[in-house]
Amino acid sequence: MRALCLFILASLALPALQVLGAEAKPQAESVVLIIFPFASPGDDGKYGRQFAENMRLRGQRLGFVTVDWLSLKDAMGGEAMPALDTKPADVARALKDRLGATLGLWGEVRPEGDGVVIDARGLDLRRDAEKLTISKTYRAAEKQLVNPVEDQVLLELSGKAKKPVAEAHPEEDAKVPTTGPELVKNGDFELGDKSPDGWQKIDGLTTFWVAGQSPTGKCLKIDTDIYETQWNNWKKKQKEGTPAEMAPEKIQPTGNRYDTVGGNYGVAYFSDPIPVKPGKSYKISIGYRGLTADIFFPKIFIRGWADFKGEKRSVYDAYLALRCQTHGKEWEQNVRLIRIPEDTKAPVEFVRLMIYAYWPPGTYYFDNVSMKEAAPTEIAKPSP
Repeated sequence: MRALCLFILASLALPALQVLGAEAKPQAESVVLIIFPFASPGDDGKYGRQFAENMRLRGQRLGFVTVDWLSLKDAMGGEAMPALDTKPADVARALKDRLGATLGLWGEVRPEGDGVVIDARGLDLRRDAEKLTISKTYRAAEKQLVNPVEDQVLLELSGKAKKPVAEAHPEEDAKVPTTGPELVKNGDFELGDKSPDGWQKIDGLTTFWVAGQSPTGKCLKIDTDIYETQWNNWKKKQKEGTPAEMAPEKIQPTGNRYDTVGGNYGVAYFSDPIPVKPGKSYKISIGYRGLTADIFFPKIFIRGWADFKGEKRSVYDAYLALRCQTHGKEWEQNVRLIRIPEDTKAPVEFVRLMIYAYWPPGTYYFDNVSMKEAAPTEIAKPSP
């Protein structure tokens, strides 16, 4: 992505293929998608920027070429970003002349009760450069339901939808034998000094390395019932070098909890990279204890990375749903089989496991994470 942005900045007035250069021409299906910043009245654009970044990442996962905020700002050269009343022709000129792009999306996002309202405007230059492709208001009844709405906006703009995540078959997958060594370093969370070896550092406010909760020893604890503002302030201090042991005392949230980490971002906790081979199948399992509310439950994502034009990019995603049948009263376990695809734009080199908890806000525990290569002779229909 960074390479693309440098080309754009160096040749602002050239069309897309010239910007990319003769040796870096995209495949015929490659399309540049620009997500302009969304306005969000009342918070100085904070939620709008978050919403736009979420949309950019979703567009990237659909296979579009996207541009990060700083590169977009530089490429616009001081020209105002589109607003709800900006003429389509003006946006079309910016897309063609400044950005070498085909798709553009912008608008406004604002709270409405417990939910979110999105006024979206979009252009697909493949259809019409003078008429908006999207001019519509979308609503999510709750903030936690905004993700499907984002997918719908991109579908209506581009005609492209994400591939459905294949369902896991825990009972069948659990029977598949494995071969070779354990691939997750310190999956039982027993090794380490102040943080578990093989995993990202704990932050002391939302992520903890604790004893006395798992029957097999130490485990990972995630607390999503933390005010978002307190978490953001603490992250800034951590970036400045403040260690986790100096984390502030938790301010106990009250009310509907939509202003907590669980009500917005959720908490993601990553493993170190795990080398994999395209075409191979792997068996992932994890122990957990936590909460489930309707369609909301913790997950472990398996995210595959590849070298794409000199940059590591996420090109594969799967997840294992961790529905909490006992609602946190007991430890539970789930398992799934995945197959690393061979048809990505660049070969998957490694995966990172991402343990993720969000809604309902509360305390979650995770332990005994495992990933092993599945025995090939025993696999009939591995999950993609």
